[in-house]
Amino acid sequence: MEIEIKNTILHIANKYNLKERAINSIDAIIDIAIKEDLEVDVDFLEGNNRNELIYKFGRFEFQINEKGDSKIGTRINIYSKRLYGPNFDCPVGYYIEYSNIEGELLDEFINFDWSPISFSIDYYIERIKKRTPLRFYRRNIPEHEFVTYVSHIFFLFQGRQFDIVILFINRCLNYINKPNNLKNDKEYLSECLEFFRDIFYFIKKNKLVDDKKLEAYNIEEIIKQVSY
Repeated sequence: MEIEIKNTILHIANKYNLKERAINSIDAIIDIAIKEDLEVDVDFLEGNNRNELIYKFGRFEFQINEKGDSKIGTRINIYSKRLYGPNFDCPVGYYIEYSNIEGELLDEFINFDWSPISFSIDYYIERIKKRTPLRFYRRNIPEHEFVTYVSHIFFLFQGRQFDIVILFINRCLNYINKPNNLKNDKEYLSECLEFFRDIFYFIKKNKLVDDKKLEAYNIEEIIKQVSY
């Protein structure tokens, strides 16, 4: 009996290309969600980079409600490139598309939970250390000031001193905005900006710093405007 049910579900899924249809639907759903959230001044992706998303088939589900109506759910797991690889299985979201046994779309649902990325401070430490030019650690060069600021952010974040974390992010951005600073070290600068952005959104989302203080530093807009 179990094998018959399994084979029937797989037959329907293959006949109507449920897996492929679900994967191909995600981008359009995200487009709609982003547009709708912008109308109420909300960032649907919470500052995360859409280009880093990876879609992988999760499973098929067969459901029967109290009325006897049945439907097939096609679940697609959504990963970030930052937390995806042979040793990772930590999705940051999922998309489910429900169909009837004739393959007709009934409903769809998408959800994100960025906490796996938000809390992985060790990930950022490792990434930035690998990109930091060794010459930056010399005290007699201007870049040493910036490296010191970044190191302070690491330790302050781990110590949950979030108000001061925002202060040092602001100092870093002020340093970057000075003419010629870090302009020849684009990979390092890119890693640092990603780190500042993600830490900022983590602090903002979890209300770890007063909103007025966050607005006073205008960090969100400055990060968007930085060119490298």
